[in-house]
Amino acid sequence: MIKRFFKKIALLSFLIIISLYALAFVVDNGLRKSRNEYYAAWNDLFDAKINADLLILGSSRAEFHISPKIIDSTLHLNSYNLGMSAWHFDMQLARFKLYLAHNKKPDYIIHNVDVYGFAKRADVVNPEQFLPFINEPILLATTRGHKGEFDIYQQNIPLLKYKNQQSLAWEGICNFVHLTALYDTTSKYKGYKGNVYEWNQDFERFKKRYPKGVKYSFNKEIKKQFEEYLAFCEQQNIKVVLLYAPEYYEVQPFYKNKATMIEMCKNASKRYHCYFLDYSNDSLCYQRKYFYNSQHLNKRGAEIFSQKLALDVKRLLHL
Repeated sequence: MIKRFFKKIALLSFLIIISLYALAFVVDNGLRKSRNEYYAAWNDLFDAKINADLLILGSSRAEFHISPKIIDSTLHLNSYNLGMSAWHFDMQLARFKLYLAHNKKPDYIIHNVDVYGFAKRADVVNPEQFLPFINEPILLATTRGHKGEFDIYQQNIPLLKYKNQQSLAWEGICNFVHLTALYDTTSKYKGYKGNVYEWNQDFERFKKRYPKGVKYSFNKEIKKQFEEYLAFCEQQNIKVVLLYAPEYYEVQPFYKNKATMIEMCKNASKRYHCYFLDYSNDSLCYQRKYFYNSQHLNKRGAEIFSQKLALDVKRLLHL
């Protein structure tokens, strides 16, 4: 009797475990079909649907500032924007490595650099975007040591990573059974989205928080990765254009080590035979109507900038 009881318990446990793994498979693979703003670019990357001639990399100042439609129409190339909001150079590099693992090598890269981009993030920002992919070794290595990193339990216990993301789990299930019409598709075009926002209070809050300005640290390991990245691109004959996108002129005195970062990029461009375009003093920087905060152009400003950038890149690269 007792033996039969434990057999039933074991069978039930086995069935539950198998069901949980099956459901995790459904959710992960359903989200890998998603076209929402979290996953469209990641899924294009992993599904080898990008294969760009020109790749756009960087933070949100790449993602929201550089329009592939304008780049393509001016340079007559196939470009794609893989900018990542809030992430620094180490994650940008990780995304580039994953791109290369699944897509053809680009001929050109436009890479926006930021004064804060050579520091190490303290936390995993926007972790939702990584959930279907957290067992990718490159992503695990890059998020390791951050607050909110994906631990061994999230990696191995089915559905644990979706504990606080039930709506995403349901989306994954619906996508898996082809009920994709229930969920929105991204409004981005090839990874780019122009933001139709008015000037907000972000800059006022920034000034109150840092009345004497801010000096961002430069992480030695990330600086080393930056140099190795440029050396790799040179060796692979990938022409890189480093870029410092326009920012509202009033914020510039608050960045106490910006000059050091600009000099570092200039020196790197000479050492690795790439290019550096600094738009810190571009006319856009002096017109608030083109920004929604001190760091980000609105859609109108971004598309004016994209046209300027496209023409400058065309001249530099003789396209």
